[in-house]
Amino acid sequence: MPQPGAIRAGRAFVELFADDSKLVRGLKRASAKLEAFGRSVRDLGLKLIGLGSAVVAPLAASSKVFASTGDALAKMSARTGFSVETLSELGFVADLSGARMEVLENGIRKMQRTLLDAATGMKSAREALALLGLAIADLDKRSPEQQFKLIADRLAKIEDPTIKAAAAMELFGRSGTQLLPMLSGGAAGIEQLQEQARKLGLTISTEDAKAAERFSDTLSVMWKVLKQGVFVVGSALVPVLSQAAQWVTKVAVFAGAWIKQNKELLVRLFQVAVAVSAAGAA
Repeated sequence: MPQPGAIRAGRAFVELFADDSKLVRGLKRASAKLEAFGRSVRDLGLKLIGLGSAVVAPLAASSKVFASTGDALAKMSARTGFSVETLSELGFVADLSGARMEVLENGIRKMQRTLLDAATGMKSAREALALLGLAIADLDKRSPEQQFKLIADRLAKIEDPTIKAAAAMELFGRSGTQLLPMLSGGAAGIEQLQEQARKLGLTISTEDAKAAERFSDTLSVMWKVLKQGVFVVGSALVPVLSQAAQWVTKVAVFAGAWIKQNKELLVRLFQVAVAVSAAGAA
């Protein structure tokens, strides 16, 4: 027979944890508040993630543009001898004239080869300069930018379009005719558009281009390291995957042989499946 004290304690326990008891109601309210707080923290976290992504994405894109553009200009400067500042401005001029930077660089490099050929006595190169009324001595001590603009000046003065196109192709190669709209205003026309590029803030400094080149190299090294990591993981999995591939091959060969030996059975199974599908549709 239970003791009276035990009965009272049991009844108190039941009353304490009954659905309508003060303790249970208080616990439920606290639980609801904690759940609401958790939802608010989660929502805040999601909003912060969205905000962070909205900020990071365009910044990452701008970093990529900075790296690729600056790196390309720094390397083009090293290949042509033109300053980064001049190349960035000439890129603007070329773009307005319907030519790409690649066309401009190819033309500049062909011009420099022609001048070298003329300096070493090649007759065809000297004749190309003679079409413009120039000799190698007129260009010898000028910077690459000055040589380019002097040739543009002389081309602009040729009135016969056939002779002008021929001279442009002799000096700038296949890029010559594509560069003619850019060169048509001579040095003054080019410099006017360069000044416009400077006013628009489109000039890229050598310092920025060098920084972009270093950043691009850093990214390149990072990707090589990551690819090597993937390669190492792949090399570790090769034995397991090779065994799996051999097993799959054996199963496929066995399945193919079985299918060849049981074509009639497969046809009957297909017919039964079609009949069942038709009955289901009906």
